Amino acid sequence: MLRIILWKTGFEWAHLKRILWPRADRKIYYFAFGANLSADVLEQRRIRVYEAFDHVLEDATLQFSQPGFYREHGYASADAAEGEVVYGKMYLILERDAVRMDYFEGVPFLRVHEKLFATVKGKDFYFYRAVKMLDGLKPTQEYLDYLVTAYRAMPDVPQAYTDSMAATEVLEHLVVQDQTGEFVRDINRWPAFMHPLLVYYEGFCLRLVEFLWNRSLQWMIRK
Repeated sequence: MLRIILWKTGFEWAHLKRILWPRADRKIYYFAFGANLSADVLEQRRIRVYEAFDHVLEDATLQFSQPGFYREHGYASADAAEGEVVYGKMYLILERDAVRMDYFEGVPFLRVHEKLFATVKGKDFYFYRAVKMLDGLKPTQEYLDYLVTAYRAMPDVPQAYTDSMAATEVLEHLVVQDQTGEFVRDINRWPAFMHPLLVYYEGFCLRLVEFLWNRSLQWMIRK
């Protein structure tokens, strides 16, 4: 629970700095390949894009291996894979928006993603990769549609790749998580009679983070 409090406090402080000092103009490139391919998602998050172009990230593969909020629920991750590629968009954004994006992606305190750096046009860019990768996870239809819609509008993405992505099995029902591992690291350290309570606590923490994710001061930010 402390990690959630620290994450949310830092999140709101990042929003507040963006509100109070809107003229800060240092920028950085960010490579997006998941829901942030959607202009609607960027608008909701109040992320201003100064430049955008298609980009191919090498030696990585897009997998829905980032555990989500529900049982078998997964988000996209650019997992390391020699010789493979991930198609996406390169955005030039404010560094202060990049800090806010870190909180949206659960980098500080929640440790959902790690932030990796590379170069494009001789300048640094960053992208996110899941810290804990699991097989057999599925995206929701809404989430998958963000990717497929973006890929269909990107001329460099092969049609077969887009069609394969569109055929990805999706999560039909949102079922409360029945496993621990994120907020209860090692359930076996605790007495067996406490395990049901700890499983409930894990699910509660996940639902709380989901509830807090887009409920913040971001609506006050003027792009």
